[in-house]
Amino acid sequence: MFSLLRTSPLVGRLVGLFFLSLLMISGCSPTPEIVIEKITGPTMGTEYHISWVNKSSAQYDEVERAAQRLQIQQGVDEILSAINESMSTYDQQSELSLLNSHFTPEWQTVTGDLYRVLSMAMEVHDQSMAAFDVTVGPLVNLWGFGPEKHVQQPPQSEEIQAKLQQVGAGVIRLRQRDGQFQLKLQQPRYIDLSAIAKGYAVDVIGQYLSRQGIDDYLVEVGGEIIAQGNKALDTPWRIAVEAPNDQGRSAQMIIPLSNMGVATSGDYRNFFQYEGNRFSHTIDGRTGYPVKHGLASVSVLHESVAMADAWATALTVLGVKEGLVIAEQLNLAAFFIQRTDNGFEQYTSSQFKQLRKN
Repeated sequence: MFSLLRTSPLVGRLVGLFFLSLLMISGCSPTPEIVIEKITGPTMGTEYHISWVNKSSAQYDEVERAAQRLQIQQGVDEILSAINESMSTYDQQSELSLLNSHFTPEWQTVTGDLYRVLSMAMEVHDQSMAAFDVTVGPLVNLWGFGPEKHVQQPPQSEEIQAKLQQVGAGVIRLRQRDGQFQLKLQQPRYIDLSAIAKGYAVDVIGQYLSRQGIDDYLVEVGGEIIAQGNKALDTPWRIAVEAPNDQGRSAQMIIPLSNMGVATSGDYRNFFQYEGNRFSHTIDGRTGYPVKHGLASVSVLHESVAMADAWATALTVLGVKEGLVIAEQLNLAAFFIQRTDNGFEQYTSSQFKQLRKN
């Protein structure tokens, strides 16, 4: 139905936050007057799930409610289709694919959606000391974590150094001029927005629901989530952060969520082992190598899911030690799960602890 955004993210992004309808429960059941409406559909190589509280359900019969669900779903599908047409790396005719395939050192006009996502990506790039880099795709492919091929042993250092010359978001320039959004690349780059586009889609869908007069909703696209208002009776929505197990799925933590987004990045399902060493799909674009710090997953709470999405990836690259320092400096709400010889250890930033109390 849609052209797909690339599902192997720019740093081998793996969604670690999963959507469990059984866990998205309130402390008690909704009253008969409150109905939870739900829609779902395919997008970006995954699915979206949307729930909202229909406080006026008693005024409408099922036919009228079904018509409302269909209208909302059509609006959501149009939003997702437009984002795919702008940012997909699978659709060779998407706005981003054409930019990637036709390099010019001149300023180019881009859509507002692409400009906003790139602006946020560059903000996180700069604040994370280039740990978040939307141009790291050539290295991801070289290590076998992209769509091109899968490898069972590390590439040669010469190959890594060669690909490093093609990586670096510092050459991206953005500006607004004469009412237009503009982009310029100082050098050729392959831009992949997989680690922020899903979060941005969630944000835009949330804004759309608010314009439709829906005050209480939960939106999830590929594990990136935003919750607005409450599920019922002043009880927040509840989501599960996945435990970073190589086998099976279970919840590490249940988070009550209201007026907030959350995204998780992890390395526990996409990796290979060679000569006793584990090689994560999370590639550090500054070194050309997979990260070695043992961080299993990072969850970030943020009012913008796009920013939570990008920061979850950036902090995964940085690791617990550096990541916690930056999280404290920038007042980021971050939850880290570290892999150790004695099992998993948890670390939280001050802002995460504060939000969990509220």
